[in-house]
Amino acid sequence: MSQGLTEKELKLEVSNLRKEVLALRQSEKASKIELAELNQIFQTVADGVIVIEKDFNVIRVNETFTVLSGFSEQEIMGRKCYEIFPGTLCHTPGCPMVRISCCAERIEYEVEKQRRNRTKIPCIVTATPLRGSDGKLLGIVENFKDVSRLKRIQADLQQSFEKFRKAMGGIIQAISLTIEKRDPHTAGHQRRVAKLSRAIATDMGFSWDRIEGIRMAASIHDLGKIHVPAAILSRPGRLSEAEFAIIKVHPQIGYDILKGIEFPWPIAQTILQHHERMDGSGYPFGLFAEDILEEARILAVADVVEAMSSHRPYRPACGIDKALEEIAKGKGVLYDPKVVDVCLNLFLKKKFKLK
Repeated sequence: MSQGLTEKELKLEVSNLRKEVLALRQSEKASKIELAELNQIFQTVADGVIVIEKDFNVIRVNETFTVLSGFSEQEIMGRKCYEIFPGTLCHTPGCPMVRISCCAERIEYEVEKQRRNRTKIPCIVTATPLRGSDGKLLGIVENFKDVSRLKRIQADLQQSFEKFRKAMGGIIQAISLTIEKRDPHTAGHQRRVAKLSRAIATDMGFSWDRIEGIRMAASIHDLGKIHVPAAILSRPGRLSEAEFAIIKVHPQIGYDILKGIEFPWPIAQTILQHHERMDGSGYPFGLFAEDILEEARILAVADVVEAMSSHRPYRPACGIDKALEEIAKGKGVLYDPKVVDVCLNLFLKKKFKLK
């Protein structure tokens, strides 16, 4: 033997070599199977996926991405990503490649992308770094989720809500006019209370939708007075205890009429609580501060200010100065201090007018 190996040793070496070759083949086969499985996952994933090198060249895409972009795989490969699927972040500091190159590990954002036929498609994009075995950045992998159907559903829902809101507004307006026709001495009262309530809620930073709910509740907050005899509502002079007890039922009556209607706002509860007071001295339940809806606290202040500044059958108008003096005196005791502060600021600094 040229290397000094015996025949037995040589056979052993050959046997070991065969085992190594077999192991390599099995490993290669396993790697091919794993690669095939990964490729199948890559190609069949529901979202569009694109792999981009640091110089913005596209090196891989899946079938979903070709559908989204409108380009075939052959047309895409080797081209710049911003040439085939441009968006508003291309060539800006917000570009995912730029941000990931500056050490960002994961980026998610919503953007409109332009397809081959120049139509726009809204996408939610997730970008992650593509690194080599040494950890160095090679490029990025971007995942595009088409949300155009979701956007259409959202638009349809918004349109439906707008129609519902307009219809509800018409119903509220009709109820308000019905109440005012029955009680001419309070004509315009609910409208002015609604105007002030909306202004207070706006300055308190409420959302538009919540402001709209407060305005609607204020527009019909005296609905329950349809239960009160017209003679009591229009009678001049001070009310008797019995008559006042009848009037005090109107928040409950208003609530009972509206409670079965599924408003997107707490209109019935707001009306029920608009005569409650922070110290528990209000009606119908004597609720304390933490149990009174914020909407009802706003309505309570707006109602007092408007009522005191306007004429009533049982007393002349006290004027806006007296009304503001009343809420300032009751701040933190009867009325929510934040609501009072905002209301005072509206009249004294912003020169708000009820008329």
